[in-house]
Amino acid sequence: MTVIVTGAAGFIGRHLKNDLQLVKKVVGCDVVGTNVISPHACLLALQEGNIDIECVYHLGAISSTTETNIARLTENNIKFSAALMDICIARDIPFVYASSASVYGLGRNGFTESASLSPLNYYAISKAAVDMYAQQKMQDHPDAQIFGLRYFNVYGTGEDHKEDMASPVHKFLKQARLTGEIRIFEGSDRFLRDFVHVRDVVSMTLAAPSFAESGIYNVGTGTSRSFQDVASIIASLTGASIKQVQFPPHLEGKYQSFTQSDNEKIRSNGYVSKRITLEEGIVEVFSGS
Repeated sequence: MTVIVTGAAGFIGRHLKNDLQLVKKVVGCDVVGTNVISPHACLLALQEGNIDIECVYHLGAISSTTETNIARLTENNIKFSAALMDICIARDIPFVYASSASVYGLGRNGFTESASLSPLNYYAISKAAVDMYAQQKMQDHPDAQIFGLRYFNVYGTGEDHKEDMASPVHKFLKQARLTGEIRIFEGSDRFLRDFVHVRDVVSMTLAAPSFAESGIYNVGTGTSRSFQDVASIIASLTGASIKQVQFPPHLEGKYQSFTQSDNEKIRSNGYVSKRITLEEGIVEVFSGS
Protein backbone atom coordinates (compact mmCIF):
# COMPACT_ATOMS: atom_id res chain seq x y z
CA MET A 1 0.00 0.00 0.00
CA THR A 2 1.04 3.59 -0.70
CA VAL A 3 0.53 6.78 1.31
CA ILE A 4 0.65 10.35 0.02
CA VAL A 5 2.26 13.16 2.00
CA THR A 6 1.74 16.72 0.77
CA GLY A 7 4.12 19.37 2.04
CA ALA A 8 6.73 16.59 2.05
CA ALA A 9 9.61 19.06 1.71
CA GLY A 10 8.42 21.14 4.66
CA PHE A 11 9.38 20.94 8.32
CA ILE A 12 6.71 18.58 9.67
CA GLY A 13 6.12 16.89 6.33
CA ARG A 14 9.75 15.87 5.99
CA HIS A 15 9.77 14.30 9.45
CA LEU A 16 6.49 12.51 8.71
CA LYS A 17 7.70 11.24 5.34
CA ASN A 18 10.96 9.95 6.84
CA ASP A 19 9.08 7.96 9.49
CA LEU A 20 6.56 6.57 7.02
CA GLN A 21 9.27 5.46 4.58
CA LEU A 22 10.54 3.01 7.16
CA VAL A 23 7.39 0.91 6.77
CA LYS A 24 5.48 2.06 3.67
CA LYS A 25 5.83 3.31 0.12
CA VAL A 26 5.46 7.10 0.21
CA VAL A 27 4.61 9.51 -2.59
CA GLY A 28 5.73 12.99 -1.58
CA CYS A 29 4.02 16.07 -2.97
CA ASP A 30 5.36 19.63 -2.82
CA VAL A 31 6.16 22.67 -4.94
CA VAL A 32 9.86 22.39 -4.07
CA GLY A 33 12.37 19.69 -3.20
CA THR A 34 13.60 16.49 -4.81
CA ASN A 35 11.79 13.18 -5.21
CA VAL A 36 8.39 14.85 -4.97
CA ILE A 37 5.52 15.35 -7.41
CA SER A 38 3.65 18.60 -7.96
CA PRO A 39 0.26 19.33 -6.34
CA HIS A 40 -1.36 19.06 -9.78
CA ALA A 41 0.23 15.64 -10.37
CA CYS A 42 -0.91 14.57 -6.91
CA LEU A 43 -4.54 15.41 -7.73
CA LEU A 44 -4.29 13.59 -11.06
CA ALA A 45 -2.84 10.48 -9.43
CA LEU A 46 -5.71 10.38 -6.96
CA GLN A 47 -8.36 11.08 -9.59
CA GLU A 48 -7.10 8.38 -11.95
CA GLY A 49 -7.23 5.80 -9.19
CA ASN A 50 -4.39 3.70 -10.60
CA ILE A 51 -2.56 3.60 -7.27
CA ASP A 52 -3.91 1.80 -4.20
CA ILE A 53 -3.74 4.60 -1.63
CA GLU A 54 -3.93 3.71 2.07
CA CYS A 55 -4.04 7.29 3.42
CA VAL A 56 -3.45 10.91 2.40
CA TYR A 57 -1.57 13.11 4.87
CA HIS A 58 -2.12 16.68 3.73
CA LEU A 59 0.39 19.07 5.30
CA GLY A 60 1.10 21.29 2.30
CA ALA A 61 0.12 24.97 2.58
CA ILE A 62 1.34 28.53 2.52
CA SER A 63 2.27 28.75 6.20
CA SER A 64 3.28 32.39 6.55
CA THR A 65 1.10 34.25 9.04
CA THR A 66 2.01 37.51 7.31
CA GLU A 67 0.81 36.45 3.84
CA THR A 68 -1.73 38.95 2.49
CA ASN A 69 -2.22 37.57 -1.05
CA ILE A 70 -5.73 36.23 -0.60
CA ALA A 71 -5.81 34.67 -4.06
CA ARG A 72 -2.69 32.60 -3.32
CA LEU A 73 -4.03 31.52 0.06
CA THR A 74 -7.39 30.60 -1.42
CA GLU A 75 -5.83 28.56 -4.23
CA ASN A 76 -3.18 26.77 -2.17
CA ASN A 77 -4.68 26.47 1.29
CA ILE A 78 -8.42 26.21 0.67
CA LYS A 79 -9.21 25.03 -2.86
CA PHE A 80 -6.43 22.44 -3.04
CA SER A 81 -7.35 21.09 0.40
CA ALA A 82 -11.03 20.84 -0.56
CA ALA A 83 -10.18 19.08 -3.84
CA LEU A 84 -8.01 16.50 -2.06
CA MET A 85 -10.67 15.94 0.58
CA ASP A 86 -13.42 15.43 -1.99
CA ILE A 87 -11.40 12.83 -3.90
CA CYS A 88 -10.53 10.97 -0.69
CA ILE A 89 -14.20 10.90 0.30
CA ALA A 90 -15.18 9.58 -3.13
CA ARG A 91 -12.50 6.87 -3.04
CA ASP A 92 -12.98 6.01 0.66
CA ILE A 93 -9.40 7.01 1.53
CA PRO A 94 -8.61 8.31 5.05
CA PHE A 95 -7.75 12.01 4.85
CA VAL A 96 -5.56 13.55 7.55
CA TYR A 97 -4.88 17.25 7.20
CA ALA A 98 -2.98 19.94 9.07
CA SER A 99 -5.05 22.66 10.65
CA SER A 100 -3.61 25.13 13.15
CA ALA A 101 -4.12 26.46 16.66
CA SER A 102 -4.00 29.90 15.05
CA VAL A 103 -7.74 29.49 14.36
CA TYR A 104 -8.35 30.11 18.08
CA GLY A 105 -6.94 33.64 17.83
CA LEU A 106 -6.48 35.21 21.24
CA GLY A 107 -8.15 32.18 22.83
CA ARG A 108 -10.94 34.12 24.50
CA ASN A 109 -13.33 31.26 23.68
CA GLY A 110 -10.94 28.63 25.02
CA PHE A 111 -8.98 25.92 23.24
CA THR A 112 -11.44 23.06 22.96
CA GLU A 113 -12.18 21.84 19.46
CA SER A 114 -15.80 23.02 19.77
CA ALA A 115 -14.83 26.61 20.68
CA SER A 116 -15.88 29.46 18.40
CA LEU A 117 -13.02 30.42 16.12
CA SER A 118 -11.46 33.90 15.94
CA PRO A 119 -8.51 33.87 13.50
CA LEU A 120 -6.28 36.95 13.54
CA ASN A 121 -4.70 36.79 10.06
CA TYR A 122 -5.39 35.55 6.55
CA TYR A 123 -3.41 32.34 7.06
CA ALA A 124 -5.51 31.47 10.12
CA ILE A 125 -8.68 32.36 8.21
CA SER A 126 -7.69 29.90 5.46
CA LYS A 127 -7.20 27.15 8.05
CA ALA A 128 -10.54 27.94 9.70
CA ALA A 129 -12.24 27.80 6.30
CA VAL A 130 -10.89 24.28 5.66
CA ASP A 131 -12.00 23.18 9.12
CA MET A 132 -15.52 24.43 8.41
CA TYR A 133 -15.53 22.67 5.04
CA ALA A 134 -14.34 19.44 6.68
CA GLN A 135 -17.00 19.61 9.37
CA GLN A 136 -19.71 20.01 6.74
CA LYS A 137 -18.31 17.07 4.78
CA MET A 138 -18.32 14.94 7.93
CA GLN A 139 -22.02 15.72 8.35
CA ASP A 140 -22.82 15.01 4.70
CA HIS A 141 -20.72 11.83 4.60
CA PRO A 142 -20.90 10.14 8.03
CA ASP A 143 -18.73 7.24 6.87
CA ALA A 144 -15.92 9.46 5.57
CA GLN A 145 -12.61 9.24 7.42
CA ILE A 146 -11.53 12.86 7.90
CA PHE A 147 -9.12 13.97 10.61
CA GLY A 148 -8.19 17.64 11.02
CA LEU A 149 -5.23 18.26 13.31
CA ARG A 150 -4.84 21.66 14.95
CA TYR A 151 -1.10 21.84 15.46
CA PHE A 152 0.00 24.12 18.27
CA ASN A 153 3.53 25.63 18.37
CA VAL A 154 5.67 22.95 16.75
CA TYR A 155 9.46 22.95 17.13
CA GLY A 156 12.31 20.54 16.45
CA THR A 157 15.29 19.86 14.21
CA GLY A 158 15.20 20.93 10.58
CA GLU A 159 13.65 24.40 10.77
CA ASP A 160 16.39 26.29 8.92
CA HIS A 161 14.32 26.88 5.77
CA LYS A 162 11.41 28.41 7.73
CA GLU A 163 13.28 31.66 8.38
CA ASP A 164 10.94 34.12 10.15
CA MET A 165 8.26 31.42 10.56
CA ALA A 166 10.65 29.22 12.58
CA SER A 167 9.84 28.48 16.21
CA PRO A 168 11.26 30.53 19.10
CA VAL A 169 13.35 27.47 20.01
CA HIS A 170 15.08 27.59 16.63
CA LYS A 171 15.42 31.38 16.59
CA PHE A 172 16.79 31.64 20.12
CA LEU A 173 19.28 28.80 19.58
CA LYS A 174 20.50 30.48 16.40
CA GLN A 175 20.89 33.84 18.16
CA ALA A 176 22.71 32.22 21.08
CA ARG A 177 25.21 30.50 18.79
CA LEU A 178 25.80 33.43 16.44
CA THR A 179 25.83 36.35 18.88
CA GLY A 180 25.88 34.92 22.40
CA GLU A 181 22.70 36.92 23.09
CA ILE A 182 19.03 35.91 23.02
CA ARG A 183 16.62 38.73 22.17
CA ILE A 184 13.12 38.47 23.62
CA PHE A 185 10.21 40.90 23.68
CA GLU A 186 9.56 42.86 26.84
CA GLY A 187 6.98 40.97 28.90
CA SER A 188 7.95 37.59 27.46
CA ASP A 189 7.22 35.98 30.80
CA ARG A 190 3.56 36.77 30.04
CA PHE A 191 3.53 35.33 26.49
CA LEU A 192 2.76 31.62 26.86
CA ARG A 193 2.49 28.95 24.20
CA ASP A 194 1.88 25.23 24.00
CA PHE A 195 5.24 24.19 22.52
CA VAL A 196 5.00 20.69 21.06
CA HIS A 197 7.97 18.73 19.74
CA VAL A 198 7.81 17.59 16.12
CA ARG A 199 8.30 13.94 17.14
CA ASP A 200 5.08 14.13 19.18
CA VAL A 201 3.33 15.85 16.27
CA VAL A 202 4.38 13.08 13.87
CA SER A 203 3.27 10.45 16.36
CA MET A 204 -0.20 11.99 16.71
CA THR A 205 -0.48 12.52 12.95
CA LEU A 206 0.32 8.86 12.26
CA ALA A 207 -2.17 7.78 14.92
CA ALA A 208 -5.03 9.87 13.49
CA PRO A 209 -6.50 7.26 11.09
CA SER A 210 -6.96 4.92 14.05
CA PHE A 211 -8.89 7.44 16.16
CA ALA A 212 -12.32 6.25 17.25
CA GLU A 213 -14.12 8.81 15.09
CA SER A 214 -13.57 11.42 12.40
CA GLY A 215 -13.23 14.97 13.64
CA ILE A 216 -10.94 17.87 14.39
CA TYR A 217 -8.33 17.30 17.09
CA ASN A 218 -5.90 19.46 19.02
CA VAL A 219 -2.25 18.43 18.69
CA GLY A 220 -0.31 19.87 21.61
CA THR A 221 1.09 19.02 25.02
CA GLY A 222 -1.66 20.53 27.16
CA THR A 223 0.94 22.65 28.97
CA SER A 224 1.79 26.32 28.37
CA ARG A 225 5.28 27.70 28.77
CA SER A 226 6.53 31.25 28.35
CA PHE A 227 8.97 32.64 25.81
CA GLN A 228 11.05 33.56 28.85
CA ASP A 229 11.16 29.86 29.78
CA VAL A 230 12.41 28.96 26.29
CA ALA A 231 15.10 31.63 26.43
CA SER A 232 16.19 30.63 29.93
CA ILE A 233 16.54 26.94 29.01
CA ILE A 234 18.60 27.81 25.95
CA ALA A 235 20.70 30.32 27.90
CA SER A 236 21.53 27.60 30.45
CA LEU A 237 22.65 25.28 27.64
CA THR A 238 24.68 27.80 25.66
CA GLY A 239 25.82 30.37 28.20
CA ALA A 240 24.16 33.14 26.19
CA SER A 241 22.77 36.26 27.83
CA ILE A 242 19.13 37.37 27.48
CA LYS A 243 18.22 40.87 26.30
CA GLN A 244 14.72 42.32 26.28
CA VAL A 245 13.64 44.40 23.26
CA GLN A 246 10.56 46.53 22.64
CA PHE A 247 7.40 44.70 21.61
CA PRO A 248 6.68 45.57 17.94
CA PRO A 249 3.72 47.99 17.73
CA HIS A 250 2.43 46.34 14.52
CA LEU A 251 1.81 43.10 16.46
CA GLU A 252 -0.39 44.71 19.11
CA GLY A 253 -3.73 42.91 19.18
CA LYS A 254 -2.58 40.39 16.56
CA TYR A 255 -0.25 38.31 18.72
CA GLN A 256 -1.46 35.30 20.65
CA SER A 257 -0.50 35.85 24.26
CA PHE A 258 -1.62 32.38 25.38
CA THR A 259 -2.24 28.98 23.80
CA GLN A 260 -2.84 25.67 25.52
CA SER A 261 -4.18 22.55 23.90
CA ASP A 262 -7.17 20.90 25.52
CA ASN A 263 -6.25 17.23 25.06
CA GLU A 264 -9.45 15.60 26.27
CA LYS A 265 -10.85 14.83 22.81
CA ILE A 266 -7.67 13.26 21.42
CA ARG A 267 -7.19 11.30 24.67
CA SER A 268 -10.74 9.97 24.68
CA ASN A 269 -10.35 8.89 21.05
CA GLY A 270 -7.32 6.74 21.72
CA TYR A 271 -4.14 8.84 22.00
CA VAL A 272 -2.78 8.67 25.54
CA SER A 273 1.00 8.83 25.02
CA LYS A 274 3.04 11.14 27.23
CA ARG A 275 4.37 14.25 25.50
CA ILE A 276 8.00 15.38 25.41
CA THR A 277 8.64 18.18 27.92
CA LEU A 278 10.00 21.52 26.77
CA GLU A 279 13.28 20.89 28.59
CA GLU A 280 13.68 17.46 26.99
CA GLY A 281 12.77 18.75 23.57
CA ILE A 282 15.13 21.74 23.63
CA VAL A 283 18.02 19.54 24.75
CA GLU A 284 17.28 17.21 21.83
CA VAL A 285 17.25 20.09 19.34
CA PHE A 286 20.41 21.56 20.86
CA SER A 287 22.20 18.21 20.57
CA GLY A 288 20.97 17.42 17.08
CA SER A 289 21.28 20.72 15.28
